[in-house]
Amino acid sequence: MIDPRGTALLALSGLAGLAGLTACGGADGGAPPDAALPTWRRDLPPSSVMGDRRGLTPARGIIHLHSPYSHDACDGRPRPGGAVDEDCLADLRAALCTTRMDFAALTDHDDSMAGEPFEDLFVRRGGDQLVLGSGGAPIASRLACPDGPGPLVTVGGENPLMPIMLDRHVAGSIEERRDLYNGRDAASVAAFRDAGALVWVPHTEGWTTPELAAVAPDGIEIYQLHANIDPDIRAERLGLPAAGAIQAVVEFADTNPTGPEPDLALLSFLLPNTPSLARWDELLAMGLRVTGSGGTDAHQNALPITLRDGERGDSYRRMLRWFANTVLVADRTDPVQIEDAIRAGRMYLAFEMMGTPVGFDVRATVGATVTELGGEVAATAGATLEVSVPTIFELPASLPAPAIRARVVRVTAGGATEVAAGPGPTVTAPLDTAGAYRVEVLIRPHHLGPYLGHLGTAHADAEHPWIYASPIYVTP
Repeated sequence: MIDPRGTALLALSGLAGLAGLTACGGADGGAPPDAALPTWRRDLPPSSVMGDRRGLTPARGIIHLHSPYSHDACDGRPRPGGAVDEDCLADLRAALCTTRMDFAALTDHDDSMAGEPFEDLFVRRGGDQLVLGSGGAPIASRLACPDGPGPLVTVGGENPLMPIMLDRHVAGSIEERRDLYNGRDAASVAAFRDAGALVWVPHTEGWTTPELAAVAPDGIEIYQLHANIDPDIRAERLGLPAAGAIQAVVEFADTNPTGPEPDLALLSFLLPNTPSLARWDELLAMGLRVTGSGGTDAHQNALPITLRDGERGDSYRRMLRWFANTVLVADRTDPVQIEDAIRAGRMYLAFEMMGTPVGFDVRATVGATVTELGGEVAATAGATLEVSVPTIFELPASLPAPAIRARVVRVTAGGATEVAAGPGPTVTAPLDTAGAYRVEVLIRPHHLGPYLGHLGTAHADAEHPWIYASPIYVTP
């Protein structure tokens, strides 16, 4: 997530390490934890629990993830002696299984991804199966998990641009590949698409709207975890206090029994990526059709200290547990359907640390005709956007109830306007005006308050983003 040679890592590791030491030095270690508190779930349930709709089933996945084929993964030593760090890779594979991902779009840096044989980049090990495309060449691998077949793993790259779900390397020698993977011009975009990739823009906070429009990407990151943590990006790009995330995360390094649940560290600094959301709305206002995603950007390289749960602070499992992108497909085991759904914008980002959303649905209706996320309808007096506001999967009755509301944002050439909002169970908005209509679900996760220990409930009482859905487009 953060280059281990950077100042962000040094500050975060140093402060968190100090916090871990001081937390153990209390006079009595605090009161014992509440024995009646439901056990915190370190995994995620199958994506199927989110609910099918109209023949479409949810598939949960990570878009923006680094393996040992990125030079800065695995504490900056992903290939000791030239061989893959098998322990670090095992952590990544186990995390994908534990969080029950249906797909993982790897996005490794050109060093060393550009110089590796394409099939090696699927990080296959015993029991994994290659998935072949229509031309007979591998386009994905199926990870073997302890309880059966696991997620589809695809190959991609992250440099200035982020081609995802490549079918093959871009053409050329290793040096020519590196040049293309590091490009942000039309030649690189064409090479990515020629190699079967969708073209994404990571770290959107560092781009201007005209620059993005010139690329005309299939999608952009509307939330970026690295950006929310890195002091320089926070201050220079997000307009947030530079050390704000570091100071917040330090509280979760407390190893006392009454310390907060470490998996909830994101709750202390989760805020909307305002510049990225603004770029998204500006592109939509220009008439571009752009899918929004969340970038986990996990490298397992930023916080190698052990927290109260016995796991390192930035473990692959912990970061994959925080949020994922959900696509709607007829068959969640088909990589072509998943890629097509991402391209079409039939997708939403959900911060499942808050809870897995059940029953979330956005559709446009015109009489008996239903249009899905990413689809298009004509503006008419009878067209309606309907939002089913989700609930939390298996929320224990003993926990405080969260406060959940949805809002519908219409984006036109005149800007972004909230046109409907409410707690549900259903929120509706008329589709009588042309524009891009996108939905956000916000949550005050009161149910997480008891897991925050001596920190109190402030983080759980604040409103946070839970879901960002890609738009439905309304034409004149």
